[in-house]
Amino acid sequence: MQFVLSAKVDQDVARELVTMILKKGNEACICFLKLLENRDPHFYHDLIGQNTIGIDTKKELEDLSKYLKNLYQSPLFQKFNPLGDETGIDILFDLETTFKDPLLWEKDTLNRKKKQLTLAEILNKLRSPCIIEGEAGKGKTTILKRIALMWATDECKALSNYKLVFFVTLQSASDALYETLDDQLFPINSQWQKKKFMDEIWKLGQEVLFLLDGYDEFQADSCKQIDELIKQNPRFNSTVIVSTRTETIGKVRKFGALIVETSDFTEESAKELIENVLVEDEAKDLLATLEDSIFIKNLMKTPLFVVIACALRMGEKDFQMNTQTALFCTLYELMIERGKYKTSKIKKHIVKENIKCCGNLALRGLFDHMFDFRENHLPDIQEDVLLNIGLLNKYTAQRHRPTYRFFHKSFQEYVAGRRLSQLLCSEETRDVNEGQSYLNRIDSIHDITNKYSNLLLYTCGSSKTATHKVLNHIVAVCNKDITINSIDLAEFGVNLFYESSTKTELSNEFKSLFADKYLYINTNNISSQHFEFFEHLPNCLSALEIIKLELSGICESNPSKQRTPNDQISTYISEKAVKLFFNWNQNLQTLEVTLKNFDKLNRQDIRYLSKICCSARRLRLKIKKSAGVTGAITGILESCRNLQDLIVDHTPLCIEDERRIADMAVIRTLSISNMQLQHQPDGLLCGICKLVNIEKLILENIKMDEKDAQILALGIEKLSKLKILNLAILPEIGKGIEYIARAIASSCPQLEELKLSNCSLTGNALKIISQNLKSLPKIAVLDFSENYLEEDESQSMEELVKALIYLPTLKTLLLPGGSDVKLCLDALLFQLRKATGLSKLAIKRWNLADTDMIKLATHFRNESKKLEFLDLSNNRATSDGWIALMDVLQNLTKLTYLNFSTENLFTPDSVLVAKLSCVISDLQFLCTMELNNWELDTFDLDRIKKSKNMIHRQEETGVHFFSSC
Repeated sequence: MQFVLSAKVDQDVARELVTMILKKGNEACICFLKLLENRDPHFYHDLIGQNTIGIDTKKELEDLSKYLKNLYQSPLFQKFNPLGDETGIDILFDLETTFKDPLLWEKDTLNRKKKQLTLAEILNKLRSPCIIEGEAGKGKTTILKRIALMWATDECKALSNYKLVFFVTLQSASDALYETLDDQLFPINSQWQKKKFMDEIWKLGQEVLFLLDGYDEFQADSCKQIDELIKQNPRFNSTVIVSTRTETIGKVRKFGALIVETSDFTEESAKELIENVLVEDEAKDLLATLEDSIFIKNLMKTPLFVVIACALRMGEKDFQMNTQTALFCTLYELMIERGKYKTSKIKKHIVKENIKCCGNLALRGLFDHMFDFRENHLPDIQEDVLLNIGLLNKYTAQRHRPTYRFFHKSFQEYVAGRRLSQLLCSEETRDVNEGQSYLNRIDSIHDITNKYSNLLLYTCGSSKTATHKVLNHIVAVCNKDITINSIDLAEFGVNLFYESSTKTELSNEFKSLFADKYLYINTNNISSQHFEFFEHLPNCLSALEIIKLELSGICESNPSKQRTPNDQISTYISEKAVKLFFNWNQNLQTLEVTLKNFDKLNRQDIRYLSKICCSARRLRLKIKKSAGVTGAITGILESCRNLQDLIVDHTPLCIEDERRIADMAVIRTLSISNMQLQHQPDGLLCGICKLVNIEKLILENIKMDEKDAQILALGIEKLSKLKILNLAILPEIGKGIEYIARAIASSCPQLEELKLSNCSLTGNALKIISQNLKSLPKIAVLDFSENYLEEDESQSMEELVKALIYLPTLKTLLLPGGSDVKLCLDALLFQLRKATGLSKLAIKRWNLADTDMIKLATHFRNESKKLEFLDLSNNRATSDGWIALMDVLQNLTKLTYLNFSTENLFTPDSVLVAKLSCVISDLQFLCTMELNNWELDTFDLDRIKKSKNMIHRQEETGVHFFSSC
C-alpha cells in the first residue's frame, strides 16, 4: 500500500503489482486474468492474441488515413517552437508559411554528388529506402514533416499513391514498430489489435510510406523491427524515407536505393525565412547584417542558425554573431538571463552547480552517443533549475518514464564544448585531468574532422587556453594516425582557427597543425574564414605543402547562370580569389590551380590568374574540360612565370598552344590526356625534345600512330632527367612501342616509375626494356597492365622476370598477360621473395589454373606480407583453386584492394563464397574488391556485404564492385 500511494508514475505501480502476482503463483495469475476479462474484455482478448475486433475493413483504413491527414494539418503538427517550448523564447514556425522547400543533392553509393533536385523531383523518382543525409540544423526534420503535410493536403501528385503515411521520430521509438506508432501517432481511443493491424500494413506494401526522422539519434538495439524496416526493406515491401546526420550515414548508406543530401540554404531562402518570422524593422536590421558579412552569409546556409539569429534578434538589437560559438553563447546566456526570475528563490551556488552538471551531462552524452536522458542520468541535478532556464526539455507524454533532452543536438554539442573548455582551463588539477581524459578519447583524424568536430570547434571557440591544449592534442594524434586525410584536416584547421578568434596569438601551435598538409579551396566557397586565415597566419600558409584552388568557369550549384556572349567586361575568374591570394607577402610552397568548365577566358581573366599565381614558389596548373582556354595558353604561360607543372585534360590545344608548351624549358611536369594533338612538324610531339628539365611526362588517351610514336621516342631520348614516364591508352602505335622502349633504355637513367599501359606492348619491346633494367636501378613502379603479348610472350616474360633482380626498390609490379606467360610463374615467385618492399602486384590474364593458384597460396603463406593491392583477374581457376588461395589470404594483412574477376562467367561454390566472406572480414584495411563475371545471387551478395559492411555497385550485368562504407 505504501508503494502504491508513493509511486509517481502509474506504469511503475502496474509493473510492481504484476511482479507481485507472478510471485504468488499460478492461482493468483488465473484470478488476475479473470479480473481483467470482467473489467475490460477488449484489452483481455488483445493481451492473449484473440481479439476479433481488429482493423480488417477498408473503412477502418480510410478512417485512419483521414485521422492522420487531420493530424498533419493540425497546429499540433504544423506549428512548433524550433528552439523548444521550455527555452522561454517565444518564436513560432509554421510548416506551410515559414519554410521554402530546399534543394537536395542526389548522390551515389560512393558519396559523390550527381545533380541537384527539388523535393518534388525527389518524390517523383522515389526509391525505397531513401536516405536524406545532412549536417545538424540543415532541415532534415522539416523536409520529412513537409512530405507528411504535402500528402495530407494532396499538394503533391507523387504522394497520392500512398494510402497511409507515418511520421516517426526515431529518437522516441518504442520497443517495436506498432508500439512506436501507437505512442506517437494513434488516437487515444484506438482499439486496434497489434497483429491484425500490422498484417494489414504489410499487405498494403509500397502504398504505406514511413517517414523515419533522426537515425543518428536512434538506438537500433531497442527497436530492431524499425532497424530491419530500413536495412531489410525488400522483406517488408513498404516505402521508407529515413533522415540521418552526415557522420552516421555510413551505418545506412549501403542499404539506400536513393541517397540525397540537404543542400545549403540559399540566400533567398534565408531572407524569406527572416521576413516570415520577424517584424519588418527587425527583419531589415538582420538582413542588413547579412549583406555586410561574408561569414554571416555562410552561417545562414544552415537553417538552424537562421532560426537562432531570428530568436536573438527578437531579444537584442546589437548582438554579435561572428562565429558559431558566439551565436550559441548569446543564446545560452539569454536563456540563463531570462530564467533568473524563475530560479530567484534558489541559492545562486545551487543554480551555478546545476548548470555545471548540465555541461557534464551534455559532454558524457556525446561520448556515449546519448541524446535522450533518464532520471538516473541526472543524480546530481535539480531538474527544476534546468527546466526553468530552458537548458533541458522534459518529455512525459506516452512514456513510462520521463525523458530529458537538449532542444537540438547542436546545442548539446555547444554545451558540451563549453564545459570541456571550462575543464581544460580550470585551476583544479582534477578538472584538467578530466578534460584531458575526454580529449584522449578523440584518438583518430576521423574523430577530429567528423565525429567530434563540432565539439572541438565549440571548445576552442569558448577559450584560447583550451584552444592551445586542443591543438597540442590534434598534432599528437596526427603524428600517430597513419590514415591521415590531410585535406580534411587542413579545412578543419581553418574553421578551428576562425572559431577560436585567436588571430596571431597561437600562430606557432597552428603551424604545427598545418605543416605538410593540403588545403583545398573552391572559388565558389571562399569565406571569411579563408580571409582571416590568410591575414593572420601567413606562417601556416607557407607551412602547407600544397594549396589546391579550383576555379570554375560555370558555377556548379547554378549552371543556368552562364554569362552571355555579349558580356565582354565581366571576368570569369572570381575577384574574391584575387583578393585572397594577391594581398599578402609570404610565399606558398606549391599552389595548384585548376581551371574547370571554362567556356571562355578573356584578357582580364589571364591578368587575374597571374595575380593569384604569383605568390607561389612552385605553380601547378590544371586545365580540365575548358574549351574556352584553347588559344589562350600562350597568354597564361607568359603571365605565370613560376609554372613548373602543367596538366591538360579534355581540353583541345591549337598549334600555337602546343608550340608555347614545347618552349617551356623550365617545366618539370607535363600531362596531356583525352585529346587529339595537331601532329604538325612544329607541334608538341616534335617539341618534347626541348623540355630538357622535365621529370614527369604523362600522355594518356592521345590519338597516335606508329609514326607519332617514333617522333615521341626521339623526344624521350633528350629527357635525361625524366623520373616518371606514363604512357597509357595508346592502342594504335603498333611497332612504335619498340622505338619508345629503346629510347627509355638508353636515355632515362633517373627513371623511378615506368607505366606502359594499353600501349600495344610487344614481346620485343618488353625484351628491350628487360635487358636494360640493369641500367635503370631506381625503378620502383613497373606497370605493363592492360597489355596482352601476342608473340614471344614466354621468352620476353622470362627476360623480365630475370631482370627484376636489378630493381631493389620495386614497390609496384603490374604484369602484361599472354597465353603462355604462366610458364614463368615459378621463376616469378622466386624473384618476388627478394622483392620485400612490394606493395602492388597484378598477375592478370595469365591463364592461371588451380595448380597455379596453389603455388600462389604457398608463396603468400610466408612472403609478400606488405602487399596492399592484388589483381588476379581474368584467369581460369575453378572454385578449388580460389579456395586454396583463400586459406592463406588473411596473411596479407595490409590489403586494401582485391580483384578476382574472371573473363568468362563463373559460378562460385557456396564454400568459396563463405570462405571469401570470412577472409575479407579479417582484412582490416580492405576497402575495394571486384568480382566481375561471378554469378552471385542475393544470398551471396548479402553475405559478402555483411562480412565487411561493404556497398555493392552493379552498373551492368555481371559487374560486381564492392567498396567499404
